[in-house]
Amino acid sequence: MPPFFTTIIFSRLLWSFLGITALSALIWTIGPQVTFGRNRWLESGIHRQIAIGLCYFLWILLQLIPQLYRAWFNSKLLHNLQKHSIDYAEQEATGELLNSRFSEAAMLLKRIQFSSPQKNKQYAWLQRFSAQYLYQLPWYMIVGAPGAGKTTALINSGLEFPLSDSLGKTALRGVGGTRHCDWWFTRDAVLLDTAGRYTLQESQRERDAGEWQTFIALLKRYRARQPINGVIITISVADLLSDSAEARYTQANALRQRMAELHQQTGIHFPVYVMVTKTDLLKGFMSYYANLDKAQRDAVWGFSFPLEPDQQNAIPQEKYFEQQFRQLTQRLRDNLADKMAREKDLSLRADCFLFPQEFASLQPLLAEYFEIVFTAENGKMPWVPRGLFFTSGTQEGLPFDRIMGELTRKLQLPQDADQTIANWNSVTRHAPIPATKGQSYFIHSLLSDLVFKESSLAGSDPLWERRNRQMHWAGYALMMMALVAATCLWTTSYYQNKHYLQQVDSRLVPIEQQATLFQNHNRGEIIDLLPFLNDLVALPQSSHFSLNDPPLSMRGGLYQGMQIGNAAWGLYQNALRSLLLPRVAQAITLALRNDKGGDSEFSRNALRAYQMLYQPRSYDGEFLRGWVMQNLQRTLPNSVTTRQLQQLDWHLSQLLDRQIQTSPYARDNSLMHKMLKNTDSEPQHAASSSIAIPMISDDYPSGED
Repeated sequence: MPPFFTTIIFSRLLWSFLGITALSALIWTIGPQVTFGRNRWLESGIHRQIAIGLCYFLWILLQLIPQLYRAWFNSKLLHNLQKHSIDYAEQEATGELLNSRFSEAAMLLKRIQFSSPQKNKQYAWLQRFSAQYLYQLPWYMIVGAPGAGKTTALINSGLEFPLSDSLGKTALRGVGGTRHCDWWFTRDAVLLDTAGRYTLQESQRERDAGEWQTFIALLKRYRARQPINGVIITISVADLLSDSAEARYTQANALRQRMAELHQQTGIHFPVYVMVTKTDLLKGFMSYYANLDKAQRDAVWGFSFPLEPDQQNAIPQEKYFEQQFRQLTQRLRDNLADKMAREKDLSLRADCFLFPQEFASLQPLLAEYFEIVFTAENGKMPWVPRGLFFTSGTQEGLPFDRIMGELTRKLQLPQDADQTIANWNSVTRHAPIPATKGQSYFIHSLLSDLVFKESSLAGSDPLWERRNRQMHWAGYALMMMALVAATCLWTTSYYQNKHYLQQVDSRLVPIEQQATLFQNHNRGEIIDLLPFLNDLVALPQSSHFSLNDPPLSMRGGLYQGMQIGNAAWGLYQNALRSLLLPRVAQAITLALRNDKGGDSEFSRNALRAYQMLYQPRSYDGEFLRGWVMQNLQRTLPNSVTTRQLQQLDWHLSQLLDRQIQTSPYARDNSLMHKMLKNTDSEPQHAASSSIAIPMISDDYPSGED
């Protein structure tokens, strides 16, 4: 697949955009069905557009805020790192210093991002999709004795350090010797250049050991899953040729102890790359490689051990080492004739001739190192040798001529006064030799094309992996439980709401039949409407739950009770106005027409009730309802129960008490004049116009809330 499409497919920005788009689609399609309390806020198209626009606005805001914050944070952090590049000799708390350096590096790694400059510039706008954060890069630890050339190799490696412009070379530190640990930020990895005293722990053992343990603990804290992706052990040719056998054993044993401590505290397996530095100190190195171009100088010189050797046909490590080293030496000898033929200077030609022999003299010394550092214990080796490689960071000092020096010493020959060969028995790492600036050899490809490309070889902490798996499975289980619970809730809610709607639908047929009958023949007693009105009130009700407080099993955005209740309440109000109000007006009119004048108070109240239906200013709903109920009690048969009267009184209160009502019939002026004439001839009392208002039953459902 082309990188262009790979970059897009694996982009977080793209998938987050698709997620927001999917959420917007859900809001637009399912939103009208979701209820918020009693309202369907997303039923309106405008409201859904506002909700979708708000989602996209928040998404854009979440994309911009980290970018703006990262830009501000980077400028501030880089400034702080530049300030901290001064000498820390005055600081006493080394643990705090290491912790602060780790914190700064970790914050930098989490915030800064960049893309490889090799990417096609026509897709520069896609760098936001493929930007790689530094904290995702592999970490490699470089360990070795003091003066082994760790920092020199990095400085002259030819790697690109994108932060060098902002941090400066001094911030990278280590040019004059690494005091604690320096972070080298490349585009492909992070290199941790540790102080040489951490490895040998010679001068101040307790302090150096404490700092080393603190350093590993900080590694574990900041990168719990995989503290490192590998270790680069540096061994200087100067140490190999100038140290005694005891000193070499001490150094090799110290390296083994550091690897053991690193494995013990991190809990991971990691590859170890052995890099022999200062190879230029071998006599004839410069003469042999004088005509190499840059690509050849950047190549890898050395050999790798097999990643997964066949157990049945596996060659022992020491034999494999001997075999590969001999092949390297043989390659040098095979090319020797061409090298010498190109060299005009006889002295340099002689040096070139000696180089393969000088190189071969390193084999027993390095074999001794490998035997000590990489000997398995109980058949297990947590740190495995990945390869042996030879490098030269800068050509400085006088070369060692071990072959001629040994021959001269054994034959007791006089040494030429102007001989430019170092005495390999007298030169030590503590006696520096004047340097002459040169070029780097065999470093760049070793790091960029081999070490950095094998970042996946390191293992991860089993305890962390187990905890991480447990957390992931717990998270998946919670998500699954939530999904199952939501599915069960929605399924249960769907079927219960469906059953509820079926119940309501079954009640509609008789209600529609009664409504049609009453609309065609709306003449009769008020009490005749009571069953119909009761059915309308009971239409949305359920014997299993309250409309205003349904159970959780009917919710989840699917509850239809409020909508059914509102619709039924509308039907009920319409029935009150179209059916009950005309019968109330008929009952008052009939009472006036049948009035014989025997009860003057009743006559006056009946007239007043009649006038209220035509004179809104004098309307009194409670009085009107009270008179209607009083009149019904006078005319209804004894078979009517108190419960029915309470229900009828409740229906009348819904009609008359809540708002002003007017009669649907024309006013009978002759009837009014007649009743006024009769009532005016009788004396009036203050209490004559009052009427006892019955109490409304509280337990009868109103359906309006």
